[in-house]
Amino acid sequence: MTLRVIGYIRVSTKDQGKNGYGLGAQHDSLRQFCEARGYELLTVTSDVVSGGDSTRMYGREVAIVAIEMGVADALLVRALDRATRSQLDHASLFERAQRHAWRLMDCDGADSGDPAQRLTADVRNAVAAEERRKISERTREGLAKARKAGKRLGRPPQVDPALAKRIVRMSTRDGLSPNKIAQRLTERGVPTPGGGAKWYPTTVSDVLKRANKKGAAA
Repeated sequence: MTLRVIGYIRVSTKDQGKNGYGLGAQHDSLRQFCEARGYELLTVTSDVVSGGDSTRMYGREVAIVAIEMGVADALLVRALDRATRSQLDHASLFERAQRHAWRLMDCDGADSGDPAQRLTADVRNAVAAEERRKISERTREGLAKARKAGKRLGRPPQVDPALAKRIVRMSTRDGLSPNKIAQRLTERGVPTPGGGAKWYPTTVSDVLKRANKKGAAA
């Protein structure tokens, strides 16, 4: 009997989700994996969310519910870290698969339907968690070192200097609030720093704060 599979793909940021970076490659891997083994790939669900936030993996949950309703036999991911990056969620996912008699598989050979693979999957997940911990630790150390050296962190201001001055004048000369300034900029079709059409009071407030800091330092 042909194994019926629902695929699941995930990326971590909105930008990756919008431009398709990683999603297309994952989809191709799932398709090729199934074609090579004669599996039937019914559909592929997706999420754009951190792998550590399983509560927001709605695409994954839709796929699993469909499998548990008898639509398919297995959930296939490119690699196990696409399904989860939390050790606790990883264990819960494997237990759920076992309890409801479906298989969690990846293109690297992991298969919850094979008892011998459970230890391998647990080890791989633990190693990945340790790598993330080390990366996080190195990042914190790097940021602390940069701050100590007096380096400026974060993204530089993206608002054009002429536009920033215009916003300051609207605040100081015209006495407009950030909310009113945002409204006027939107009405006049002035693009936001990110190229959007709608301005928000928080963006205006950030521009005014930076201008005040520059004025104080001058």
